[in-house]
Amino acid sequence: MTDSSNARFNTEAETWDLNPDVQSATKSALAAILERSPSLSLDNPNKPKVLDLGAGTGLLSLALSPHASTILSIDPSPGMISALETKLTFPNSPKNITPLCALITDPSDPRLNNQKFDIIVSNLVMHHVPNLKEFINLTYGLLSPGGVICLTDFENTGPEARKFHPEDKMDGVERHGLLRSEMEEFVNDAGFTEGKVEVGWVMRKQVERFPGEWKGGKPKSVVLEAEGERCEMDFNFLVVWGRK
Repeated sequence: MTDSSNARFNTEAETWDLNPDVQSATKSALAAILERSPSLSLDNPNKPKVLDLGAGTGLLSLALSPHASTILSIDPSPGMISALETKLTFPNSPKNITPLCALITDPSDPRLNNQKFDIIVSNLVMHHVPNLKEFINLTYGLLSPGGVICLTDFENTGPEARKFHPEDKMDGVERHGLLRSEMEEFVNDAGFTEGKVEVGWVMRKQVERFPGEWKGGKPKSVVLEAEGERCEMDFNFLVVWGRK
């Protein structure tokens, strides 16, 4: 991730969880991951070891904690990881989550202590990754034999996909969603078996009516609705799945 991207996420960390779109995407990602990962069943006595890449403030990690034996939550933003660390100090917080502030590009990175994982997840991360082929190869190298990836992000369905982000939030946005055919190629080339890329859910999201409309602050939805000017779009979210 770029320095400007990290600066943006450090600034937004304190209010990240207040964004209803972030909450909605996390809830839907959790459902998609649990549906495709039977080993995450609460009834499984041998719960899997999970890696959350680009964990942010830990929303997905915290939701997955009852389903996993351990979770390593990695994010390159100090502000985001600090927010997760604060959550883990609360009474009754999960004890099986380990936060790590790092940008991992190599499976043999010493900060990982030679760990391998049963399941690797990420949500709304890949559109920030400069080289997706390398990212998918990285996940393959971090899995234990038989382990799976279950990665979620919005789909690039054409020029309108740019509206997923307001114009003043483009720092660190490497692409306007994922191309399904490209992701299928990367998963297969990395060596995954049973690889598939499919729409997991559709999220309706308020978007700018014109580029830069929200600079200086998003207008109150209630005002736009009263004026009949609220603008919304549906965005497909892809689930990228594969088994090592």
